[in-house]
Amino acid sequence: MTPQLATHPVGHDAATRHQRASAVAVAALRGHDLTVGERSALLDCYANSDRTFLEIATTHCVDRERLQDLWFDLFLTPSRR
Repeated sequence: MTPQLATHPVGHDAATRHQRASAVAVAALRGHDLTVGERSALLDCYANSDRTFLEIATTHCVDRERLQDLWFDLFLTPSRR
């Protein structure tokens, strides 16, 4: 018996999942008073989970402690609206 390949409905490819994940990250940043560097650093953290806060903060000229606080406040314990 030949195994059948599973087919996914249209719109469930990796690119679409990536776009949805990106939209979630961008939506989490809306409505917060962030500098361009902080916003870029947070998106970098979201996209590159293998890098440390210190590496990303240094790259974007942001304070590591501030970046870490923002990350935990916005992504790990988001406020309810």
